[in-house]
Amino acid sequence: MSTSSWTDCCPEQGDESYSERSTERRQVFEDAASRLDTGVPPSIWAFLQVADLDQVKQITHSKFSWNTMKEGQWLVYSRKVKDALLLWKQRPEDKEMDDTAPAPKRTHSRAFSTSTLSQSQSNRSQIPASKTRTRSGRPLGAPEGSVRRDVMIAKHSKERDGNLCVISRIGAAQACYIYPWCAFGAQSSDRVANFWKVLEMFWPEDKVDAWRAKIFHKNGMPYGTETVENMITFTATLHNFHTEGAFALRPIRITADKTQLELEFHWLKRQVRDSKKPVDLLDLPMSSRDLLTSEHGQCFCYMDNGAPTQLVSGQKFTMKTDDPVRMPLPDPGLLELQWHLQRIMAMSGAAGWKEDDFGGDDDDDDSDPAEDFVQRWIDETHEFRQDWSPSKDGSVGNGDGAYD
Repeated sequence: MSTSSWTDCCPEQGDESYSERSTERRQVFEDAASRLDTGVPPSIWAFLQVADLDQVKQITHSKFSWNTMKEGQWLVYSRKVKDALLLWKQRPEDKEMDDTAPAPKRTHSRAFSTSTLSQSQSNRSQIPASKTRTRSGRPLGAPEGSVRRDVMIAKHSKERDGNLCVISRIGAAQACYIYPWCAFGAQSSDRVANFWKVLEMFWPEDKVDAWRAKIFHKNGMPYGTETVENMITFTATLHNFHTEGAFALRPIRITADKTQLELEFHWLKRQVRDSKKPVDLLDLPMSSRDLLTSEHGQCFCYMDNGAPTQLVSGQKFTMKTDDPVRMPLPDPGLLELQWHLQRIMAMSGAAGWKEDDFGGDDDDDDSDPAEDFVQRWIDETHEFRQDWSPSKDGSVGNGDGAYD
């Protein structure tokens, strides 16, 4: 197949692919830091490192968001952003966001709709308990559960990948989700809605809509509920490494006939952070360049000649399919979403957050300032985009989202 038949699907180019700050992003941060009187919550700091740069410019020029930051209020508002990361990490929600919290206000016309999901949840309450739990006995919709899982989706995914881990080329692999199962909805519909609203804060609406459209129908329900495009085959070890934020896969290019997809493997440096302690905006993220291991350990892959090779950041490999209709390759857009969020999880320290890290803030207010803040941020940046222009010098079922 000729090189010309490939289409680039890289999220970004250059040093930023190794989580190294580009000159342009550094200049934007230096300007923003000069107008900031405090540090940035680690979750928001991490998002800013990889978010769409034009969106970052809008955020840092936004009178509302940056003035609020100067008032030191983002440590309270950042819990919405933290919970988006916890959902991606397949962990319970922040203790501050429990069932006793007041119902969030939903005013944004583009906000992710949960009406259908909520109705589905209500209907499920009338179903016998034996039908609302997984085979392991866990409630549907919990991080370990699902509304419905399609055995054929897992079968097609494994068949596509030759029943081998796509990275190590070792057998006894699992069909794993790219977009995590717990984030499809079910009993966590409010958290899912928050997840997508947080993404709208840091990426353009058309990109977020494209990611979401690969997962949900227009009525807000998951597709079927799964697609082969949202599955990838890992060994149990690499699946665990991925869930814990030890590595990320960067999509590089895909052929026009969608039979080949080139990916790039990156170990990630997990940064240790207190989820409530602000970070200097100018602090640099840790580079993934030339990493041979993570804190979880190292890993080897087996080349076509059968020789074991130690995995290193930047190593490329190609996925293939003989049937792009029945057994399509992983969707490059979902891989891009995974690429961003895995790195954010590592940078923010979310990969190491424990349940004890959350809760404890007293808040007797009957409103939800964090929800209001996220909404105002989205509204203002959408409006600000119309007036702002960049300067000339200025990308079935073992309980944790896998099928054995």
